[in-house]
Amino acid sequence: MNVLNRMNCHIRLLTVAILLTISALKLSAEEKGDSVLTFRFFSGRDMFYSPALNNEVELAKLFSCVDQYKEKINDHKLSLHVDGYSNSKASDKENLRIAKIRSNRVKSELITRKGLKEDNFVTHNHAEQGNFVTVRLFIPVEELLPSIEEPAETPVVPEAVDEVEEVIVAEEPASAQEPESADQSELTEPAPTSEVAENIVSEGNKIEHFALKTNLLYYAALMPNVQIEWMFTNRWSAALEFQGAWYAKEDPHKVYRVSTLMPEVRYWVIDRSRWHGMYVGLFIGGGLYDLCNGKTEGHKGEGGLAGISAGYMWPVSKHLSLEAGIGLGYMQLRDKVYTPLDGHFLYQYTKTINYFGPLRLNFSLVWRF
Repeated sequence: MNVLNRMNCHIRLLTVAILLTISALKLSAEEKGDSVLTFRFFSGRDMFYSPALNNEVELAKLFSCVDQYKEKINDHKLSLHVDGYSNSKASDKENLRIAKIRSNRVKSELITRKGLKEDNFVTHNHAEQGNFVTVRLFIPVEELLPSIEEPAETPVVPEAVDEVEEVIVAEEPASAQEPESADQSELTEPAPTSEVAENIVSEGNKIEHFALKTNLLYYAALMPNVQIEWMFTNRWSAALEFQGAWYAKEDPHKVYRVSTLMPEVRYWVIDRSRWHGMYVGLFIGGGLYDLCNGKTEGHKGEGGLAGISAGYMWPVSKHLSLEAGIGLGYMQLRDKVYTPLDGHFLYQYTKTINYFGPLRLNFSLVWRF
């Protein structure tokens, strides 16, 4: 019986050791695989398109991991390893330059949106393999393994019992379990619940697609105005602007009425980040007017215009920006001249006005949402 007891003891200890070894190997393998996030770039380009190439999903995972270990990252106990790659240029020098810019683009997302600093990163750039940037966060395996207590002294098995004794083993930690798929796994952490996952994706998808603007210069001419702009890619946006002044006085007849509607499409030439950089645009528009100072003849009519625009926008806070721009083009007006007399308006004649030159000048306050 002593031999049987020793064999049962050895079997239990061996079983515990095997299970713990498998658990550690799974955790180590998960750390190595799941801690690598890849951000892809278009061939030959250094701009970071977060809504494209699955980059939004990768950002959500990265932000979640940084939130979990941010204290240790700020204390420099953990570092983010960033590797930039490029192989689409003719020379290694040019590829290294592009890879460096790509690495900085990805790091900027964490610096501006998560408050990290440059010394939280370990950066390497490579003139090989492809057009992407990888981010790794190496977490020591001992932080993920649960503390294992020494097994208690093995009790003596009663001689009369023939049944196999149940071996109780600590339940394998959730972080060691295999993820269902590579897309569902997180960086060296357990799979989140559905509620937590929604929060992670929501945080990663905080991209400002719309902006509401007003041109401050037009208020000097007592002309309220509003423009809404939709950025549907990192390079292209569409805008619609409305201006309107509607003032009148019966006696003497003083009228200041102007109303215009102007759609525009823009291409962002220098795209430093979303809603930040230089743009060129193409606009068209039309409107109507009625102008009279009460003493001389009045002018009433309608017209259309078209032209090109250029400007620059820069952020000043989390959701506010400033924009300066100018527009040049052609405008044609069909102008009807009249004379106000004793509450009546005497039509005089109609003329066509053709104009080419500056049509717009803006210094706008922008609210991004």
